[in-house]
Amino acid sequence: MTQSVSAQSDMRVAVANMSQDVKLLVQEVKSLRLEVESVKRENAQLKAQVVASSSNRDTEAQITNLSSAIDALRRDYRQADEVQKQQIIAEVSRQIDALAKQTEGALNSVAKAVESQPSVPVTVNFSDDYPKTGKPYTVRSGDTLSGIARAHGSTVKYIQNANKIANPAKDLQIGQTIFIPISE
Repeated sequence: MTQSVSAQSDMRVAVANMSQDVKLLVQEVKSLRLEVESVKRENAQLKAQVVASSSNRDTEAQITNLSSAIDALRRDYRQADEVQKQQIIAEVSRQIDALAKQTEGALNSVAKAVESQPSVPVTVNFSDDYPKTGKPYTVRSGDTLSGIARAHGSTVKYIQNANKIANPAKDLQIGQTIFIPISE
């Protein structure tokens, strides 16, 4: 019986050891499960980063393509703008030249018309109807017939008749002595 008790005791020890080993294995399995879950989470994060990274690369490529397209549009716009400027300048120059030719033709026509007008002598009839009393006056720079008449109490008509002045702009000269009729 001692052998049997000893065998039973060994068996109990063996079962206890196995039970202890099973508990350790269960703990190890639980620990491995936690590690597997952690690895799965890390794997999911890495996949998300890879997708985001490739998406970023796609976005960067799209931005680069858009930037190139915008630069090309700017170049095209500048070229079209320059062509349009040149066309406008050419058209304005053409219109100015045409206007200059028209103006020159009109001026030439006016000049020919002025040259071809006959010179008609203007006959002015002077009257002796002015006062015979008065005084001499020497014409100075800036004088006009109306100014002289006012200053001396006479009239333009009296001065013109007395001095036979048909055109005061031509016939009245600086330094010339004229007679100023004055009524008494």
